Amino acid sequence: MINDKGHPDRHHEEVAVGQTVAICRCWQSEKFPYCDGTHRKINAETGDKVGPAIVKAVAE
Repeated sequence: MINDKGHPDRHHEEVAVGQTVAICRCWQSEKFPYCDGTHRKINAETGDKVGPAIVKAVAE
């Protein structure tokens, strides 16, 4: 999917230790850079199988 919403190409997001977040990979989320489930509609329309990147912060 193309970044046609003008989202920034790079992000620095802080996630608390133990927190799990879903990061958008379809570039269409209204909550970008976080996933809002928009990929489901896109997948149904295009046959793609893109989904979010699930990230869990752990202590170093």
